[in-house]
Amino acid sequence: MSKPGYANQEFWIRMLFMLVYWGVLNIALTVFGFLVIIATLVRFASKSEVSLLDQWVSSTGTFIKQTISFLSFTKDEKPFPFQSWPESNGRED
Repeated sequence: MSKPGYANQEFWIRMLFMLVYWGVLNIALTVFGFLVIIATLVRFASKSEVSLLDQWVSSTGTFIKQTISFLSFTKDEKPFPFQSWPESNGRED
């Protein structure tokens, strides 16, 4: 007979990581929001695009996606810092 999920030590370790990543996700969403506002203002104020800022927005969005996948039990791999920081994939049109 197998043990229920709450009796498994791996379950509690995952719950601890999920709690930590929940806090990190809230910080990442705030940073993402500020980056989007800054990128919008820069695009509004100038005709040139800031590729470095676009890369930050893209990689932060990818990190958020990875974190949500971990929190929703879609993937078992933990995001950054257990993996490298996501690279930006360029603009998706």
